[in-house]
Amino acid sequence: MELPRLERLYSNLQKEGLSVIAVEKSRDTVRAREFVRSAGLGFHLVEDGDGDAAVAHRVFRVSGVPASFLVDREGRVNYAHVGFQAGDEVLYERELRELLSRPKTPSAP
Repeated sequence: MELPRLERLYSNLQKEGLSVIAVEKSRDTVRAREFVRSAGLGFHLVEDGDGDAAVAHRVFRVSGVPASFLVDREGRVNYAHVGFQAGDEVLYERELRELLSRPKTPSAP
């Protein structure tokens, strides 16, 4: 299961600026919140919309789950992954460290 493995990455990298948002697609909010609580996940969980409001599909073209998008500080998707197997977190960590090592660009006036 990917969320507990992502939690370990989040715990290790949040001080460097990593944010994680999990999108719940089953629309079983009670069950999803209980899982987050029981698994001790410290990152945000949001519920995807339905139909035209389904952000995961409309914005990110999610075709399968789980899907992960690694977004840089400027909001650009740099890496996308569909599916998750034990050990994938090693690749995620390498990609995340590369993104977090990039210099912050100054905000436009």
